[in-house]
Amino acid sequence: MKKLQPTEYMYASARIRSLENRIVGRERMELLIEARTSAEVMDRLAEYGLKLPETADGAPPAGEAVSAAREAMLLSVLKEAFDEAERAVPDPALFRYLRYPYDCNNLKAAIKCGIRGISAEGMLFDFGTVPADRVEALVREGNFETLPPAMAAAIPAARDAYDRTGDPRRIDTVLDNACYADMLAAARATGDETLMGWMKAKIDLTNILTAIRILRMNMGSVGEDFLREALLEGGTLDAKFFSDACEKGETGLFEALSPTAYYRLARVEGDPRPLSAVEKACDDLYMELVREGARVPFGAPVVGGYLIGCEVSVKNIRIVLAAKDAELDSAVIRERIRVSYV
Repeated sequence: MKKLQPTEYMYASARIRSLENRIVGRERMELLIEARTSAEVMDRLAEYGLKLPETADGAPPAGEAVSAAREAMLLSVLKEAFDEAERAVPDPALFRYLRYPYDCNNLKAAIKCGIRGISAEGMLFDFGTVPADRVEALVREGNFETLPPAMAAAIPAARDAYDRTGDPRRIDTVLDNACYADMLAAARATGDETLMGWMKAKIDLTNILTAIRILRMNMGSVGEDFLREALLEGGTLDAKFFSDACEKGETGLFEALSPTAYYRLARVEGDPRPLSAVEKACDDLYMELVREGARVPFGAPVVGGYLIGCEVSVKNIRIVLAAKDAELDSAVIRERIRVSYV
């Protein structure tokens, strides 16, 4: 993969800036929040160009099929965003690393379903770097050549970890570590410092949430071992930081974050702090970092920021739809919505 100069992104940047108008951002999201029902949310999304796929007979989906149709619509938004970005950039391989989490999800599903002797159909994303209809055969046949190198090497290791422990979480841990290793290597290969900074921040924030979850499981020394296995490498906060901080429990972790770039997480209110609020704070901090980095006339951050922004927009739409189905108040929904890219 050739390192490109920012000027080589001039066409791609102009194209992406025009595509940003499709993102359901702050103003449109507010209108969705104010909708009375999930059906009204869907009507407004249709005005933005997001429509449910029709059934085989051409009729709109009904009943239980509505939920599946909604998800198919949102996944199609992401697939189109990735496809458009790859068509716009000089080298389509440049941003494929942002598809790696979908490969990782598919591999986890294929391995776990293979262990249980069932099909993973319906659990797979169709916009990883490996076609969804090939993933199960790939895992079954042991042909990993088309996968990023760290994930390819991790598949046998993940299965071995499960065989030794009987714990399916070990599959997640091994593959997550490999996925982030591949993403970090690919971001580094672009030669863009902003993309590298985003990846390091993503690793740090993921590790922070992982540490909190493990601390709350009260696993003792087993939890310490699990934390060491689960922590992703390559962030700005190393394993020693988490080991030292977590010795004092969750309070010690938040105190240790106070002098870092993630100091705002320590300001989340509550005792204990609601995990959902910490997760939202992590997402918001990351998005603010991405928005700031993408404020350039042209360059790799424009493309990367757009793709990350599309993912957050889809996440927010899911939150609104689920909240409307549960008949939650608009104020509650606003508390859950993540900071938008646009």
